[in-house]
Amino acid sequence: QKNEPGNIWLRKNSWRYGFILRYPKKKESVTGISYEPWHFRYVGKKAAAYMHKHDLVLEEFWEKL
Repeated sequence: QKNEPGNIWLRKNSWRYGFILRYPKKKESVTGISYEPWHFRYVGKKAAAYMHKHDLVLEEFWEKL
């Protein structure tokens, strides 16, 4: 699924609509979960934009709050 055009678009643009890729490949050590290219989560537009800008996953975002 990770190579399908729709999924590629989602991973690049989902943050614009308030969604994040919940378990990205480069953050497995932080989340404790293997990469899941299909697993998106709604966090709101402001949070998603902040997380995208600072390359954070939800666990890292919560630590900053």
